[in-house]
Amino acid sequence: MKKLRLERGLSQRDLAEGSSVSYAYVSRIEAGARVPSLGALIELADRLDTTALYLATGKTSGPCPFCGR
Repeated sequence: MKKLRLERGLSQRDLAEGSSVSYAYVSRIEAGARVPSLGALIELADRLDTTALYLATGKTSGPCPFCGR
Protein backbone atom coordinates (compact mmCIF):
# COMPACT_ATOMS: atom_id res chain seq x y z
CA MET A 1 0.00 0.00 0.00
CA LYS A 2 2.79 2.41 0.86
CA LYS A 3 4.41 1.95 -2.55
CA LEU A 4 1.15 2.78 -4.35
CA ARG A 5 0.47 5.71 -2.05
CA LEU A 6 3.91 7.19 -2.70
CA GLU A 7 3.66 6.54 -6.46
CA ARG A 8 0.48 8.60 -6.44
CA GLY A 9 2.14 11.39 -4.46
CA LEU A 10 -0.13 11.00 -1.45
CA SER A 11 0.70 11.40 2.21
CA GLN A 12 -0.97 9.16 4.76
CA ARG A 13 -3.22 12.09 5.62
CA ASP A 14 -4.11 12.58 1.96
CA LEU A 15 -5.04 8.92 1.61
CA ALA A 16 -7.18 8.99 4.74
CA GLU A 17 -8.86 12.34 3.98
CA GLY A 18 -12.55 12.01 3.19
CA SER A 19 -12.65 8.35 4.18
CA SER A 20 -13.65 6.42 7.27
CA VAL A 21 -9.98 5.47 7.79
CA SER A 22 -7.75 7.69 9.92
CA TYR A 23 -4.21 8.57 8.90
CA ALA A 24 -3.01 6.87 12.11
CA TYR A 25 -4.71 3.66 10.98
CA VAL A 26 -3.05 3.97 7.55
CA SER A 27 0.29 4.36 9.35
CA ARG A 28 -0.33 1.25 11.46
CA ILE A 29 -1.33 -0.79 8.40
CA GLU A 30 1.81 0.26 6.55
CA ALA A 31 3.96 -0.53 9.58
CA GLY A 32 2.42 -4.00 9.83
CA ALA A 33 0.94 -3.25 13.24
CA ARG A 34 -2.65 -3.65 12.00
CA VAL A 35 -4.44 -5.83 9.49
CA PRO A 36 -7.13 -3.75 7.79
CA SER A 37 -10.74 -4.80 7.86
CA LEU A 38 -12.27 -5.77 4.53
CA GLY A 39 -14.21 -2.50 4.47
CA ALA A 40 -11.07 -0.44 5.08
CA LEU A 41 -9.14 -2.44 2.50
CA ILE A 42 -11.82 -1.84 -0.14
CA GLU A 43 -12.01 1.85 0.67
CA LEU A 44 -8.23 2.30 0.55
CA ALA A 45 -8.00 0.31 -2.69
CA ASP A 46 -10.63 2.56 -4.28
CA ARG A 47 -8.72 5.64 -3.21
CA LEU A 48 -5.50 4.18 -4.64
CA ASP A 49 -7.25 3.14 -7.88
CA THR A 50 -6.50 -0.55 -7.41
CA THR A 51 -8.25 -3.61 -6.00
CA ALA A 52 -8.50 -4.95 -2.49
CA LEU A 53 -7.08 -8.21 -3.84
CA TYR A 54 -3.95 -6.40 -5.03
CA LEU A 55 -3.52 -4.58 -1.71
CA ALA A 56 -3.96 -7.79 0.26
CA THR A 57 -1.90 -10.13 -1.91
CA GLY A 58 0.10 -8.12 -4.43
CA LYS A 59 -1.61 -10.13 -7.20
CA THR A 60 -3.96 -8.90 -9.89
CA SER A 61 -5.87 -12.15 -10.25
CA GLY A 62 -6.57 -15.33 -8.39
CA PRO A 63 -8.80 -16.49 -5.58
CA CYS A 64 -10.16 -13.87 -3.26
CA PRO A 65 -8.92 -14.49 0.30
CA PHE A 66 -12.02 -12.68 1.61
CA CYS A 67 -14.69 -14.57 -0.31
CA GLY A 68 -14.33 -17.93 1.41
CA ARG A 69 -13.94 -19.74 -1.91
